[in-house]
Amino acid sequence: MTERATTAAVRAFLQDPLAVVYLFVVAAFLIPGRMIVAPLGALGSPATILAVGAAALYVVGRLVGGHLATGLQPMRTATLVLGFVLLVSYAVGRTRSLTLAESNGSDRTLIHVAGLVGLALLTMDAVRTREHLDRLLRLVVWCASAFALMGIVQWTVGLSPESYVQVPGLTLQAVDINVQRSLFTRVQSTALHPIEFGVVLAASLPLALHYALMGRADGRPLTRWRWVPVVLVLTAIPLSVSRASVLGVVVGGLTAWVAWSWRVRFNAIVAGILMGVAMRAAFPGVLGTLLSSFLWAGEDPSIEGRTNDYPRAMAYILERPWLGRGLGTFTPEQYFFLDNEYLNLLLTAGLVGAATLVAFFLVAMGLGRGVYHHAASPVSRSLGQALTACTAVTAVTWFTYDGFAFRLNAGLAFVLVGATAALWRLEVGRFRWGRDLNRTRPVQFVEAPDVRTWGEVPAPRDDG
Repeated sequence: MTERATTAAVRAFLQDPLAVVYLFVVAAFLIPGRMIVAPLGALGSPATILAVGAAALYVVGRLVGGHLATGLQPMRTATLVLGFVLLVSYAVGRTRSLTLAESNGSDRTLIHVAGLVGLALLTMDAVRTREHLDRLLRLVVWCASAFALMGIVQWTVGLSPESYVQVPGLTLQAVDINVQRSLFTRVQSTALHPIEFGVVLAASLPLALHYALMGRADGRPLTRWRWVPVVLVLTAIPLSVSRASVLGVVVGGLTAWVAWSWRVRFNAIVAGILMGVAMRAAFPGVLGTLLSSFLWAGEDPSIEGRTNDYPRAMAYILERPWLGRGLGTFTPEQYFFLDNEYLNLLLTAGLVGAATLVAFFLVAMGLGRGVYHHAASPVSRSLGQALTACTAVTAVTWFTYDGFAFRLNAGLAFVLVGATAALWRLEVGRFRWGRDLNRTRPVQFVEAPDVRTWGEVPAPRDDG
C-alpha cells in the first residue's frame, strides 16, 4: 500500500505539481492554526507540514528534471538568495553558545523558512498556463471568503472554528493570546491571532477585487457571485479591531487603484461609504473603536510597549550588526516580544538579512508592475497590479507585527510572490520547459521570447 500511495503521489505531482500548494492554501485557511500533530509540536500544523512537503517536491522535481520551468526568472534568484542568507544566519548563530530555547527556536525557524521558500519556488515554476494560475488564485479568494465567514460567525454568535472544525489526528494547542480591545473581543477565525486574521484578509482583498471586476483570462462571463468574496472580506476585516488590517486595506487599495478606470474608482468610493454605514449599523462601535485606536495611538499601552523595546533591541543589534545573533534565536520566552518583523530580522539575521527581505518584496512588486506595463491583455495587467498590491500589504504590515512567525500570513505571502513570478514568466518573460507535463517522454526545449500568453503564436511581420 505504501508503494502504491507513493506511486499515486508521484503521478499526481507530474500531472499537476501545484497540488500540494492547493492543499496548503486549503489547510492554512480552513484548519485552525492551533490544531497540530502533537508529537511535532510547533511544527505540527498541517499547513507547515505541507509547506515542507512543497520544498521536498521542488527539490525532487529539479533532481528528476523536466517537471518545472527553467530559464530567466528574477524571483527565483531573489528567493534562493533570501533562503541562502537566512541559512547563513542560522549557521552563524551556531557559532555562539545557545540556550536550549534559542537552539529549538532556531531549528524551528529554519524548517519554517525552508517550507516558505519551497512554496514560492514551486508556485513560480510549476504554473503552466494562465488558466492554471487563475485556478490557484481563485482558490485563494474563495478560501479567504470562507475564512472571513468563519470570523463573522465567531463575532455574531461566539462560535469559534475550533468547536466545529474537527480533523482526526490533530490536537488543540493551548496558546495564550490577548484578543481584547476596548469593549470588544476581537475575532481571529482559524488564524493564530486577530492581527493575522485582519492582515491576511487585507492581503487577499486586491485579488478578490480583481476577479470581481475583471474575471478570468479565459474570457468566461462574470457571474453574479463574484462580489460575494469582496463583501465577506470587507465585512470581516474590521472585526479584527486591528490597526494593521486598516493599514493593509489602505495600502492595498491605493496600489490597486492604479489599474482602475475613473468610473471604477468613483464606484469604489461610493461603495466604501455605503459599506461603512452598513458596518456601523450591523456592528455598532467597531468602526469607532478602530478610529479611536488611531486618534489615541499615543496613549495605547501596546504601542508604548513596542517603542520602549526599541532601545533594548538596538543594544543587541549593535553586538552583531551584519548577520545577526542567529536565525530564530531571539525567543520571546528568553528575551521579549518584537512586533516588527524587520526589527526581528535585524536582530536575528542582521542588516544583510533584513535588506534581503526588503529586496525580495521589491523584486516581487517590480515583476507585478512589469506585467501591468507590458502584458497584452487588460485582464493580465489588472492581475499584475493586484498581485503587486497583495505583496505591498504584506511588506508594509510586517512593520507592525512579526508576520514571518505566522504560518498563514507568511505562507500566503510566499505563494502570492510565486504567483507574481509565474504571471511575469507567462506574460512578459522568456521561458522554456524541459518536459511536456502532460506526456511521459521528453520534448525539446522551446524558447518563446515574444509570446505574451501561453500557446499564443506571434503574428507574422509584414515588412513590405
